[in-house]
Amino acid sequence: MKVKPWLSHLKPYPPGKTLEEILKESGSLTTIYKLNSNENPLGPSPKVIEALRKSLSEIHLYPEASYLTLRKALSEKWEVFPEEVILGNGSNEVIEFLFKAYLFEGDEIIVSEPSFLMYTKFAEIYGVNIKRVSLTGELCHDLEGILKALSPKTKMIFLDHPHNPTGQCLKRKDWEAFFQRLPKEVLVVMDEAYGEFIEDEEVPLGIEFIKKGYPVMVVRTFSKFYGLAGLRLGYGLGRKEIIQELEKVRQPFNVNLLAVKAGLSVLSDLEYQKKTRELVLTGRKFLTKALSELGFKVYPSEANFIMGDFGKRVDQIYEALLSAGIFVRPLKAYGFPTSLRITIGIEEANAKLIEVIKRTISG
Repeated sequence: MKVKPWLSHLKPYPPGKTLEEILKESGSLTTIYKLNSNENPLGPSPKVIEALRKSLSEIHLYPEASYLTLRKALSEKWEVFPEEVILGNGSNEVIEFLFKAYLFEGDEIIVSEPSFLMYTKFAEIYGVNIKRVSLTGELCHDLEGILKALSPKTKMIFLDHPHNPTGQCLKRKDWEAFFQRLPKEVLVVMDEAYGEFIEDEEVPLGIEFIKKGYPVMVVRTFSKFYGLAGLRLGYGLGRKEIIQELEKVRQPFNVNLLAVKAGLSVLSDLEYQKKTRELVLTGRKFLTKALSELGFKVYPSEANFIMGDFGKRVDQIYEALLSAGIFVRPLKAYGFPTSLRITIGIEEANAKLIEVIKRTISG
C-alpha cells in the first residue's frame, strides 16, 4: 500500500518523557521532580479519585452519547448554551475536528513560529498548506505580520494563548485591533490550554470575542489546571453553527466514561482549583525572581511554566538538573537552543531547582 505522498516527511510529535521513562533512566535517584510536561504538580483532585473509584463498576457501559451532563456544566461555567460546547479526547481532537470539517486539501492556515506543534502536524496530515509568521522581537504573536500574511486561501489562524513555550500573552487592545481588521471568513482558533493561569487583567479570554461576534473558536483542556492529563479530556467553545458541523465529524463515544466522570468532579472542586492556581502563581513569581537575580533572562509568563534563557551554560545546567532528578524541557526543537522550559512545581521542587542552578554556576 502507498502512503499519502505528503506524509513522507511527517515526524511523530515529540512528547516529554513519562514518569515511568524517567524512573527507568534515573537509576539510584529516590526523588524525581517532573517539570518537563506542564502537568499539575498537586496530582489529581481527591474528588476525582473518589468519583473514579465509584465509576469502575460501570466501565462495561458506554458513556452518555451526547455528553450533555458535562457540556451543560461547561456551558454554565462560560455562560453559553450547551450547543456551543463540544468535547474531545484532549483538546488535540477538537483541533482535528476543525481540519476534518472545514479545511480542504490546498487550503491554508497561519501559525506563529514557533508554537504548539500539533497545528502543523494536522495540516501535514490533511494536506493543508502552512504559512508561518515569526514571533515579534519580544517573542509574542505578531498580529500585524499575520494580517499581512493573509491570502485568499487562508481559512484559519491557530494561536496559542498563552503562547507555548514562552508563556507570553497579548493585551486586550491588541486583540481588539486585530479582530477589527480580520476578514470575517477567517476563523481564529485560540488555544487556551493554559488559560486558567492568566493573572494579568489586561489579558482577555477568547470567550469575550466569541460573545462579541468575532470569528473565534476557543479550545481548552482538562490536562493542565485540572490535573487530568492521563484521561485525555478537552473541549471547544464556539458559535452554534460551527459546533454543529464539528459534531458531524466527532466519532461516537470519543470521550471515555471515566474522563467524563472526572471532568464533572473536578469542575465542582473549587478548593482544588484554588490550590492549583495559588501554587502556580506563587511558584511562577518565585522562579522568575530567583532566576532573574542569578542573571538569566526569564520571559513574562501567564502559564504554568516559565521559559528561561541560560546562554552558553544551558547544557551544563540541564545536565546538572538531570543528575539531581529535576527534569525540564530543552527548547532546541522550538528554535531556542539556549533556553529551557520549566514547569512550576511544588515549593520543594522549585527551591531545589534554584539550589542546583546556583551550585552549578558557582562551581
